[in-house]
Amino acid sequence: MNDLKRISSVAIVLLVLLRMSIGWQFLYEGLWKYDTLNTANPWSSEGYLRNAQGPFRDHFREMVGDPDELDWLDYDVMSDKWDDWRDRFVAHFGLDEKQQQRLETLLDGNKVHVAGLKALPESVDLRKYADVITFDADRGRLLVEGEIPLLPSEARALRGMVPVVKTESGEYAKRGDDGEPLLNDDGTPVPPEAGDLAWVKAIDRLETLSSRLGYRQKLAANLKGDPDRVGVVGRLTERGTYRPEMGTFDPQQQEEAAEENIRYGEIQVYKDMLADYEAGLKRAETDYQRDHLATLWKKIQAKRVELTGPIKTLETSLREDALKLLTPEQRARGPLPPKPTELRQADQMTMLGLTGLGILLLFGLFSRIAAVLGAVMMVMFYLPMPPWPGVPPAPGPEHALFINKNMIEAIALLGIAAMPTGRWFGLDGLLRWGFGKLRGKGKASKA
Repeated sequence: MNDLKRISSVAIVLLVLLRMSIGWQFLYEGLWKYDTLNTANPWSSEGYLRNAQGPFRDHFREMVGDPDELDWLDYDVMSDKWDDWRDRFVAHFGLDEKQQQRLETLLDGNKVHVAGLKALPESVDLRKYADVITFDADRGRLLVEGEIPLLPSEARALRGMVPVVKTESGEYAKRGDDGEPLLNDDGTPVPPEAGDLAWVKAIDRLETLSSRLGYRQKLAANLKGDPDRVGVVGRLTERGTYRPEMGTFDPQQQEEAAEENIRYGEIQVYKDMLADYEAGLKRAETDYQRDHLATLWKKIQAKRVELTGPIKTLETSLREDALKLLTPEQRARGPLPPKPTELRQADQMTMLGLTGLGILLLFGLFSRIAAVLGAVMMVMFYLPMPPWPGVPPAPGPEHALFINKNMIEAIALLGIAAMPTGRWFGLDGLLRWGFGKLRGKGKASKA
C-alpha cells in the first residue's frame, strides 16, 4: 500500500500495461516460433547468428556450426550428411525392405538399367561400346550400368546401327541410304524389321532410364562436374600439354608451374571473398573501410545464396520424394526429428524462454524474477549485432548508436523488476495475500 501512496495511479496503470505488453509480445513470439517447426520453413536463429558482428562475432557464428555454409558446397560432406539422414529416416519411420530399396534407388539411382530385347539385330556390333552396354542373351535384355549412364551421343550411335528412322509424325520407318524414310508407292512409310524396331525402342528406354539420375549423382554433377562452380585446372603432362581437370587452385599458394587455371570456379570466388572480408574486418578503422565491408558482406550473402540455393533445393526435393514412399501409418509417426546441435539447443531455449517468461510477465507471477531474466535474454539478442562505433551495421532499416530496440526493452524490463507490478495487478498479489493469511493464522494459533 505504501507503493500506491508514493506513485500516481496513472503511473501504476502504465507500468502494469508495460509489463503485460512485453509479456504478451514474448508469449506470442515464442508460440509463433513453435508453430513454424511443423511447416516447410521452421524458425531458426541461424541467419541472425550467422550475420553476427562486433567483439563476440566468432562466438555467435560458431554456434551455427557452418556459418558460411561451406559444407553445402563440399560433395563428401553432403554425401555423408545424406547417408546419416537416410539411416535416421529408415529408423524413425520403420521402412520395410522394399521401401529401403526404393529409398536407395532414389538416393543413388538404379545400379543397372534394363531393357528387354530377345535378340540383337545382325547389323549391331557392341564391341565399341562394351564398357557402356551389354546384352544378356540368356535372359533377353540389354544392360547399362547405372554409374556410367548412356550419353545422348552414344544412344544416337547405337540407334544408327540399324536402318530405322523416326518420321515427322513420330512413327518409325525403314531408313534409306540417303538417311530419309523409305516410302511405299502410295507415299506411306515402309515399316522397319521387327528386330530392328525392338532394338531402337530398347535404346530409347535405356536413354530415358539413364537420364533419371539419383540425387547423389545430381549432387556430384553440381559439386564435381560443373566447371562454372568448381572451375577447371590444366595439369601439365609429360608431353608438355595441359590435361583439363575439374577444380580451382589458389595461384598464391602454388609452388610449381605444373598447373594452370583454365576457368576460375565460383566456389573458389566465394571463398576468396570470405577471406577478403575477414582480412578487411581486422584492419577496418575508417567509415569508408566499414562501408566497403558492408557492401562486400551483401555481395557475399548473395553469392552464398546463389551457390547453396540449388543444393538446398535438391535436398528438399529428396526429402519430399522420400516422404512419398511412406504409408499413412508411417506418416502418423510425425516428422523426422532434427539432429541435436548447439544451434538446435539454443533455438529450443529461446522458444522456451520467450514462452515461459511471457506467461509469467503477462499474469504477474514472479514478475520481478521474470523481468530480470527477460532483460538478460534481450541483452543476449543485443550482443550479436551491437550498434557500437566501429562495428558494421546490422542489415535492415534500423539506425542506432549504442541503444537499439533490444536494449530499450532490456532497460524497460529492469525498470519493471524494480517495481512490484505483480503485486499491484497480478498473481504475485494473490500469492502475497495468501501467504499473509497463512502467516496470520499461524500467529493466531500460537497465541
